[in-house]
Amino acid sequence: MKRWLLLLAFAGLVSPAEAQQLDRISVVNDRAADCSSLHSIVASVTRDCRTDDERAIALFNFCRLIYYHEGYPSEECGVSALKLINVYGWGLCGGQHSVLAALYDAAGFRWRYRGWSNPGHTTVEAFYGGCWHYLDTFLDFYAWRPDAAEPARRTIASQEDLAANPTLVTGGFLLDPVRKVCYHKDNPFDYIGRHVNWTAPAFLVCGDDLEGVLTGVRSSSPAGSPRGWATVQFDDLNYTTDVHLGPGYSLTLDWAKTDDAWFFRDQKHAPRHSCGDKDYRNCPAIGPVLEPYALPDGRRSWSNGTLDFRPDFHNDAFLAGLKEHRNVAVHDAAMHPADPAAPGVIVVEMSSPYVVARANGAVESEDVRLEISKDLTTWLPLDFIAISQMVRGAYRYFVRCTFRKPVRAFELSSVVQHNQEALPFLVPGNNTITVTSANPADMGANRLVVTYAWQPGSRDRTPEQLFDAGVEIARGHYAHWSEQPVVMQKIIDKLPCTFDIPVPTPRGKQPVYPRMLFLRREMLAPGSQPRPTPAPPFNSAVGSGETLERLPTPWLVGARPPKVVAPPPVGSIALPAAQTSFVSKQGDVSEHHFLKWLKDDSDAWAMLVNFDSARLPSLDSFAAARLILYVHEAHDRAAMQVAAVSLAAPFEPGRAYSFAKLGQIAGTTIVQRGDGPGAPFNPPRRYEIDVTRVVREWIRGEPRNGLAVRIVPNRTIDDGWTVRFTPSKEKPLELRVDSFKAENAAPP
Repeated sequence: MKRWLLLLAFAGLVSPAEAQQLDRISVVNDRAADCSSLHSIVASVTRDCRTDDERAIALFNFCRLIYYHEGYPSEECGVSALKLINVYGWGLCGGQHSVLAALYDAAGFRWRYRGWSNPGHTTVEAFYGGCWHYLDTFLDFYAWRPDAAEPARRTIASQEDLAANPTLVTGGFLLDPVRKVCYHKDNPFDYIGRHVNWTAPAFLVCGDDLEGVLTGVRSSSPAGSPRGWATVQFDDLNYTTDVHLGPGYSLTLDWAKTDDAWFFRDQKHAPRHSCGDKDYRNCPAIGPVLEPYALPDGRRSWSNGTLDFRPDFHNDAFLAGLKEHRNVAVHDAAMHPADPAAPGVIVVEMSSPYVVARANGAVESEDVRLEISKDLTTWLPLDFIAISQMVRGAYRYFVRCTFRKPVRAFELSSVVQHNQEALPFLVPGNNTITVTSANPADMGANRLVVTYAWQPGSRDRTPEQLFDAGVEIARGHYAHWSEQPVVMQKIIDKLPCTFDIPVPTPRGKQPVYPRMLFLRREMLAPGSQPRPTPAPPFNSAVGSGETLERLPTPWLVGARPPKVVAPPPVGSIALPAAQTSFVSKQGDVSEHHFLKWLKDDSDAWAMLVNFDSARLPSLDSFAAARLILYVHEAHDRAAMQVAAVSLAAPFEPGRAYSFAKLGQIAGTTIVQRGDGPGAPFNPPRRYEIDVTRVVREWIRGEPRNGLAVRIVPNRTIDDGWTVRFTPSKEKPLELRVDSFKAENAAPP
């Protein structure tokens, strides 16, 4: 008796199989994107959109989820947008924006590429509503401009809009100094009423800055409307996401990777997001989907799965799914030559939409010859030494088994690479799964089995508590996922088939996305059993201690203005400064002084201030707080960014203060340039700085050390000048605190 363990695979296109099998097996979740085609993606992610701006943002959010920063994927004939989405999931700016442009095309939008020279960058814009619109999935950026013709009185700006009016960038965004990302000024990650606006979209999440956007759009030039860029093209007539399975086949797609089982042509390192986990940890659109997998590295990379052929020799149903078979009889739990005087032959097709990274196989027989082919014409004997070079990069190959003695076991397995973000993942709440096939009648007496496996989870803290703790919203903070998997299995004998999968949240907890383990499709011959699962399949309803909580649809995050979910403030008090001191970094002290901050950080002046915090309202009635600053005069060369900064230690008026004790920025404003020291404002100019976050911390019991007012050098605002301004002496700053009526108060 002989047994071979074989590594198999090679690339090549062949004519479609004529054997009976179930074709184009589709599994779609109504709560996830349908990535079977560009048009199905557009239809699924934009179905709840009301305007073209919303549709563009939905496609933008989908692309942010579907790919990450890494060198261009490449194949001999290029990589189509659909293949990049399903197989790879990474690319650089031109490749990423080719996918976005292909989706624009499928959505019915015109598109145009624009190239930047400073910095070097490839972008794309969409045309709708009579004008161009710029959304950048590589930088994670778009900006709004006013538009009275739109229902929302705004539309997404073009690069020409931004170059002509830079204040759409400099005045349209807020930099979160803690999280190092930007938010739209009108849609901040902050409290709105009593609730945190945690779904505020985060921009420039991988370390890019607003100044880079402005220098880029100023150096932008048209680059035409080709159907692709670099290695990534819109179209590939030879690629399809169709899954075909005959009896004995199964396709398992995991949300995990196998070490070294990746395909990255002409590259010596494995694909991974080059910016760590920056792309999702503060992003409410893609972060909640990705945070269950922040283990242990945190960055996105590739995922694997297996296409298996394991026929059940208790009957001959698997023969109908083969590419070819001759002189084969199945009995006594083995495959035999029907005519003992001639060999039996089977030809197995191993084909899937996913690129092969490895393959292996096993056959048990006393007399067998194995061959492989890429075109069903040229056959090569299996060479154990050479096969390892043939495995990577294949989408389809054939194995011919010629035998003269009984074959008691036969297995083939391709380890494939895919993009987990393109799978029909489950979400908190109810999920409606629809399974279809192009030829449902051909299932005959066989059965199709669809199996989902995942680890459920929940979070112990509310978005408000995450915000107050100063942590990222999607890095797994205070979240837990069960080590015990949950398995849902549907055995289907008639198509199409629709069934529900509930993903509940324990009562009193916050919902999180489940940690998906795998999605499996397998075809069972009559009498065969499904493959083993990590836990017994369940078919139970939601338990009494659980609720079907939902999270916002990721595609619509940022598409609509935030909702005010609490009554507006109904009371306001003004707290005058109880203590004030002007101090320099060099140790100087003054009763009154101008404020500046040198570019080289060598010297600076700041104003320290504290208030009678005993007059602050209780937490259940607190609404918001603003620092009111009056400016006497200002630098005549440029505007400047002015910040309110929390103090890590108390100060004493008239004594020096260490600038090392200046804490985190609580809020900022832009002080406009004046006419210089000899031209005071009359009356003084009034500015507001939102300090709600730090005042809420004071009310919660954090030390009430006070605030500092300082200039923050920012080239996008001050054009590189060392700017200065003087606070008004006659109108000192004050803290204005808003509160709700007691009868409307919520518990702390």
